[in-house]
Amino acid sequence: MIAENKNDFFKNYQNVLMIPSYHDLNNENSYHIMMLGMCLCLSDNYKVIYNREEGKGRCDLIIQAHDEKKTLFIIEFKYFKEDKKNFEKALDKLSNEAIQQIKDRRYDYDLKGKVIYIGLAHHGKDVMMKWEEKVYI
Repeated sequence: MIAENKNDFFKNYQNVLMIPSYHDLNNENSYHIMMLGMCLCLSDNYKVIYNREEGKGRCDLIIQAHDEKKTLFIIEFKYFKEDKKNFEKALDKLSNEAIQQIKDRRYDYDLKGKVIYIGLAHHGKDVMMKWEEKVYI
């Protein structure tokens, strides 16, 4: 993610989802906590902001570099609770909704520089990702 390569990030994230038990990935919070753990190694160079009010809502995760010239990341998680029938279509819709939520609730209202929005929609070990880049001056 920090390298700003969405394909590598998605592939690596999918691989990480193979590690925990399917039974432990049973709600949106499961993925929040897992991602927070993954972000611990970034703490020397990045500020990890979790579940804090930003704009008009509470953003799941912001990863903000201490160096203002580096890219910021806003991540919104979604979870599909229903059975597996048509879950791929639902994950696509939810990942789009995650990006839209970042925009609608203005989680980026006071950010400057390059910002990457990441919408992650989950169902067990399955995930769909949307990734959008913006530059704020």
